[in-house]
Amino acid sequence: MKAVRYHQYGAVEVLRYEEAPTPDVSADEVLIKVAATAFNPADAMLRMGVMKDILPLELPFIPNVDVSGIIEKIGESVNGFQFGDKVFAFLDMTKNGAAAEYVVCKANDVALAPKNIDLQDAAALPGGAMTAWQGLFDHGNLQSGQRVLITAAAGGVGSIAVQLAKWKGAYVIGTASAESISALQDLGIDEIINYKNELIEEKLTEKVDLIFNLSPLSSEEVTKLLLLLKDGGTLVSAYNPADEDVAKNLGVHVVRMGVQRNAEQLSQIADIVDQGHVKPFITERLALKELAVVHEKVGQTRGKILLLVNDVV
Repeated sequence: MKAVRYHQYGAVEVLRYEEAPTPDVSADEVLIKVAATAFNPADAMLRMGVMKDILPLELPFIPNVDVSGIIEKIGESVNGFQFGDKVFAFLDMTKNGAAAEYVVCKANDVALAPKNIDLQDAAALPGGAMTAWQGLFDHGNLQSGQRVLITAAAGGVGSIAVQLAKWKGAYVIGTASAESISALQDLGIDEIINYKNELIEEKLTEKVDLIFNLSPLSSEEVTKLLLLLKDGGTLVSAYNPADEDVAKNLGVHVVRMGVQRNAEQLSQIADIVDQGHVKPFITERLALKELAVVHEKVGQTRGKILLLVNDVV
């Protein structure tokens, strides 16, 4: 099969579009014929070796944790799926990923894809949607009628978080650049703060119940956001954490989160997508062999960049 791999950690140049063995299926796994995959900033960090002490990889390695496609083979102990099922998944980032024509993964990580969007577009959802779901609901306990501030609201996670928060019935404020205002308004956001020329603390008319930080701010900058929370409010950060001692003195809560694979949540997200409450925010569609071009854009992208692999019906 064709795949993008790297044989050593390093700069973008280590990515190679080349032939690779089609993976075998173990008893509890499925083989997915990849329709599309999506880029995550963590993919670039893995490639650079930033996390090799925490998440060591077996080289050569195929990146990309988001996938949509069809079931091609099923392990002998797998139930609930059949050949030809349209699925999507958030993969184990320490295993060979979806930047390939085929990928194998545990069946427990797979869910049936949304029916009302293109199967390739579904690849833009898994990692971002589950990060948003877990940040807002599992850690943030967001409720209808509450006010939530989402930083980097136009990113791959933020754009889904905005829609999930609106689906929940929250009042949603987001930080973004001027280029993203129109897109976020289309997603239903209530207020936008232009982080390039506006200060959040000056633009907020009242404090919020939840802050979901998706911006790579320093811990000092994240800690300053605690002043914007109501008494008993929560700040959930997917990047640097806030100071817990400061939070305690202010009477608020802080959580530093990392996304967990959860096929049940993926199924719930698929239902919400099919009900029309959430749609992927895709800003570019490229061929798989152009993955290196995407890695060169890390830190400069909005929404999701999709890598198209196989045409599947």
